[in-house]
Amino acid sequence: MYKNNSKGKSYYTQRNNKIRPASSCNVTSIILALSAAGWPVDKMASNGKQPEDELLRFIMTDKVVEGKWKQLDPAGIYPPNEWHECLALGANRWLNQQGYKQKGVIFLSSLTLDQIISNIEKGGSAVVSGKFKDNGREIDHVVAVVGYEDSGLIIDDPWGDYRDEYATIKGNDIPLTRADFFNLVKPQGRAVKYGHLVAKYIDREGKMKDEESFFMGNNPSSSSTSGFDVA
Repeated sequence: MYKNNSKGKSYYTQRNNKIRPASSCNVTSIILALSAAGWPVDKMASNGKQPEDELLRFIMTDKVVEGKWKQLDPAGIYPPNEWHECLALGANRWLNQQGYKQKGVIFLSSLTLDQIISNIEKGGSAVVSGKFKDNGREIDHVVAVVGYEDSGLIIDDPWGDYRDEYATIKGNDIPLTRADFFNLVKPQGRAVKYGHLVAKYIDREGKMKDEESFFMGNNPSSSSTSGFDVA
């Protein structure tokens, strides 16, 4: 049992981001997940800019995202990219602004391992958050799930390899065991997680033919207005 949708596709690291490199794992993981699902993210930034920087800039300045952020966090304690709903909303609006009509990202507050594997089987990917160790220090962090194998999942981690506490700074195609999925991914110690499913890219102009069944099958009504990540 093996499938890796990011095979042969670009790896994106947050370490070279121009905007908030230490805390942009969320947008970088969205870009990694979109890339794995076949979205042409390398064409979504111009003049040498990086797509993850452009996505973060959009989320921080879009008025619709700002309105949602103020509903979720009136005191402005966390930036909008650290709220799951703002991250998904901003990603979809950013894609739409560039002419992509297909909805790419959905946030679910009840996300199972089977749903993630099923979406990868369809050519998609996922984004989840968790608590990992970085040189002995526990951090909140977001990663892209791009494949699966017998022992668990395959992730693209924008910060590096969590298994050696990020001594290795490239995080392309890192195994995430089922035990680590259960123990590290939020909510920790529970089989049902929260995170994002990313749909397989179909084309620029047309709607994904099974988009309705994709989102209905993955229960969009379970999306929550109370989940956030500090990463």
